[in-house]
Amino acid sequence: MNERIKKRKIPLYVILLVIGAYLTALAAVGFGFFASDRYDISPGMPSPDTFRAHRNIENFHAMELAQEAAAAAVVPSLMHDPSISAEILSDLEEFFIQAGALRAEYMPIYSPFTIQQALNDDEERPLPDFSELMVGLDYEAARHIITGDSATFARFFADITGLFEESLEIGINPGGSVPAAVAVTERLRQLNFDEIYISIGHAISVEILRSNNVINEELTEIMRQEARDAVEPVIFVGGQNIVLEGEIVSDEAYRALVELGYIGGAGAAMFANVAGSALIVTIIFVVALCYIYLFKNDIIENRRQTLLLFTLYLVTIILARIMVVWEYYLTPIMLFAMLVSILIDTRLSVVMTMAVSIIVVVMDPADTMFVTFAIINGVFAAMIAKRVVIRGRFFTTILALAAVNAATVSANYFLFSTGFSMQLINSAVFAVLGGLVTIWLCIGTLPLWESIFDVTTPNTLLELTNPNNILLRRMAVETPGTYHHSLVVANLSETACYDIGANHGLARVGAYYHDIGKMKYPQYFAENQNGINPHDELPPRTSVEVITDHITRGLELAKQHKLPLPIRDFIEEHHGNSLIKVFYHKEKNLHPDEEIDENDFRYKNRTPSSPETAVVMLADTCEAAVRSMVTKSGKNVDEMDSFVRKLIKDKLEDGQLNESGLSIKDLDTIAKAFMRVFKGMYHERIPYPSATARELVSGTMPDIPEIPAPVIIEEGSGDIDGTRDIDGK
Repeated sequence: MNERIKKRKIPLYVILLVIGAYLTALAAVGFGFFASDRYDISPGMPSPDTFRAHRNIENFHAMELAQEAAAAAVVPSLMHDPSISAEILSDLEEFFIQAGALRAEYMPIYSPFTIQQALNDDEERPLPDFSELMVGLDYEAARHIITGDSATFARFFADITGLFEESLEIGINPGGSVPAAVAVTERLRQLNFDEIYISIGHAISVEILRSNNVINEELTEIMRQEARDAVEPVIFVGGQNIVLEGEIVSDEAYRALVELGYIGGAGAAMFANVAGSALIVTIIFVVALCYIYLFKNDIIENRRQTLLLFTLYLVTIILARIMVVWEYYLTPIMLFAMLVSILIDTRLSVVMTMAVSIIVVVMDPADTMFVTFAIINGVFAAMIAKRVVIRGRFFTTILALAAVNAATVSANYFLFSTGFSMQLINSAVFAVLGGLVTIWLCIGTLPLWESIFDVTTPNTLLELTNPNNILLRRMAVETPGTYHHSLVVANLSETACYDIGANHGLARVGAYYHDIGKMKYPQYFAENQNGINPHDELPPRTSVEVITDHITRGLELAKQHKLPLPIRDFIEEHHGNSLIKVFYHKEKNLHPDEEIDENDFRYKNRTPSSPETAVVMLADTCEAAVRSMVTKSGKNVDEMDSFVRKLIKDKLEDGQLNESGLSIKDLDTIAKAFMRVFKGMYHERIPYPSATARELVSGTMPDIPEIPAPVIIEEGSGDIDGTRDIDGK
C-alpha cells in the first residue's frame, strides 16, 4: 500500500512555480521597505521627531527586564538522582578494589611458608606503584592503607561506605559536597580511626563525594515562567509620547517604534529589516512546502491543482500588497482560504492561510491586530468554506463567519486599542460586511475557477447527480441494467467512503458514470441481457476487445459531455488492469495445448490512483459477484461476508490497489460497509400464503402454514462462477 513515503521526482513546472511564488512574496515584502517613508533611527541617537503611540502596545523592553528579574529570583527546584548515587558508590568501591589489589601485590600470600618468611623479613619492602589510584594519596597515606592490617582496612571500607550511603540518602545539594566530606571525616574520627585513615577518608570524600540532588529543569522552568507571567504588563497607551524630538532614543523607545512601524530607512537598519523579512518568508515557504510534500504529495503531480493554488496565492499576495494601507479587517485572506478549501483541500487551506497571513504581516509589521484577525478568521473561513455551497447551511455559515469577524475585531480593540468605543462598532460592522463580500466573491467566482482549472466542487457534483442529466437519462432508457447496477455501486461506494473518511460525494457521482461506455453496445454486458448472450458465439479474444472497449467509449462520452476530470478518472480506473478471467479460462479450454498470454486478457488502463476510485472498483466487483451468487445459487446474505472479503483480497493481491492510498484497515472497513448495504438489499422476507380469488372475496383464508427453514446451499453447489458476469467482475 502507500503508507510508506515514496520518493517521487518533482516536475520542473512545480519548481518554477515555487520559485515564482517565493520571489513574488519577497518582492511584495521588500516593496514596503523601499517604497515607504519610514525613519532611520537607532538606539542612542537623538530622535528626529516626536513619536506617539497610535494604538495600545506592550512596552516589550520593560516587560522583558521585569520578567527576567522575576525569573532569576526563583529558587531552583531540586530532585534526587539515584543514578548519581549509584555512580558515587561504584567509584568508592572501585577505589577500594584498586587498594586491595595493591595490598595483595605488596604481600602475596600463597602458603604458610611464605607467610612466615614475610614475618621474618626485617627489611621494609618497597611499595607497589600507587600513582594510578583514582584518589591521590601521599606516600605515608598510601603506605598506611597498603601495608596496614586487613581487619582495620576492611572496617574502614565498611564504615566509609555506610557513611557515604547515609549522606547520599539525605541528599547532597549542588555546592554541598565539601560540607558533606567534612561530615564524613568527623564521623570517621568518632569511629576511632587513626589520623592517617581519617586523612585518607577526607581525601576520598573530597574526590568522590558529590551532589546527587540535581536541578529539576522542567519544574524550575515552569516556576520561572509562572514568575514571568505574574509580572503585570507594561503598556504604551494610545496617544502616549514614546520619545520627544531631540531626546536620545533608548532601547525601550526603540522597541516601541519598531512595534509601531516607524523604524525604516537605509543602511544597517534597512538591511536588518529586509534580511529578517526575507528569512521569515523563506521559513514560511519551507514549512508550507514540507507539508505539501509530506502530506499532500498528490497536488505536486496534479498540474491543474498546482496552477490553481499558485494563481490563488499570486492574486492574494498582489491584492494584499495593494490593500495593505486599508483597514486590516478588509483583508483578502479569507477569500483565499475559502477558495482553496472548496477547490482543493481544507487542511491545505488551513496551512496555506497561516503561511500567507504571516507573509502579509511582514509586509506591514506596524499593524499587530492584523495577525489575530487574519489567522483566526482565515482558518475559520477555511473550515466552513464547503458549507457555503450547501443550500441548507448557507445562511448559518454566513452568520457564523459574520459573528467570528465581529468578535475578533472587538477582541482586538479591547486588547490593543481603546476598548469599547464608537470606532469599535464601526469596525465590527465593516468586518461583518467584509465577510459577506468575501462569501459573495467566493460563490460568484467558483464557476470561473472550475472552468479554467477543470476542478470539481460540491456544486458540480450536485448537478451531476440530477437524474435529468442527459447521460443518466440515456443510461436509464438504453441500458436499464447498467443504470441499476451503477445506482447500487454508488450506494456501496458512498457508504464505504463515508466510513473510511474519503470523499463520499465524489465516489457516488463517479459510480453513477463509471459504466457510461456500455451504452455503445449494451447487449454485450450481462446486466442488460435477456437470456441471449452474444459472447457464446464470439471468440474469447473478440469478446475481450468488446468488453474493454467500454472504457474507451466512456472516456469519449465524458469528454463530449464535459464531465470533470475527477469523474473521468473513475471511468478509466474502475477496472485498472484486471484480468477478465471468464474469457481467459475460456481461451485456455479452447486451446489447452497452447501457452496463453494472460496480458492479452487484461484491461489496459491505470490502476486506481485515489481511495475513491479504488472503492468504486471494489464496489463494482462485489456488486456483480454478490448479485450473481444470490440470484443463481440462492446463497444467504450472511454467507457473503467471506466471499466479499475474498474478492477484495484478490484485487489487493493482483496489485490493483497499490496506488490507491488505502490501508489494510480501510479494506476491512470497506468490507463491513459493503455487507451493511447488501444485507439491506437481500434481507429475507416472510413468504405469504397463496389465496384464491373466491377466498379473498369471501374473506375466508386458509390456515397459514408453518414457514420452512431456509435452505442452505453449500458453496459450489450452484452456478456461482460468474460465467454470466462477462464484465470481468
